[in-house]
Amino acid sequence: MRIRASLAVILFVFAGEFASAQKNAKNELGLLLGATLTPHLNSASVNGPLTIGTGTTFQMNYARQLMSSRSVGLYAEVPALAIPLQTVTVPSGVAPKNYDSFFITPAIRANFFPSARVSPWLSLGGGFSLFDESPERMDGTHNTGRGTSGGAAQIGAGIDIRTPIKFGFPIGLRIEMRDLYTSKPKYNLDTGGGFQHNLIMSGGLLLRF
Repeated sequence: MRIRASLAVILFVFAGEFASAQKNAKNELGLLLGATLTPHLNSASVNGPLTIGTGTTFQMNYARQLMSSRSVGLYAEVPALAIPLQTVTVPSGVAPKNYDSFFITPAIRANFFPSARVSPWLSLGGGFSLFDESPERMDGTHNTGRGTSGGAAQIGAGIDIRTPIKFGFPIGLRIEMRDLYTSKPKYNLDTGGGFQHNLIMSGGLLLRF
């Protein structure tokens, strides 16, 4: 009986601590799926634009709360985004057929009314970009210019939605849009300046713990 009573007390204490930890959760993990739109580029080397196809985008985003009040909460976040494939269309055979990309852009995010059911937010940060161009060019020849890395600036906006769903911890929803201003892949063409916009629209789950 004493063992059972002791176990009951321990379970009660742990349950209370767990509930308190969830109530004061300071960590977030976002698991999102979306699409990347890259505006077309112009090149003096060819007659016609360089068009980049829409890419399916996978994002994992960890954030830690720095401070919070009723009106605003500040978070340090680390969005990591992977785009496995974006096709390239241009009237020139020297361009790569496609490329994949990866971005990490640590940022500061401000959530407005963070305890409300719907919390809009803004994010600003920067990090790096990595591109891997296809091994084959559009004309079928081998692409020797592969592998590009550089800087990335990021600005984002979205809304977080609290739900009654819980599986050990609260699960919410997130809808967002980010603009990553990054270096360019090696298109093997003169496309002017060295940067391009990558507009990323995503949605998914938000776990708080």
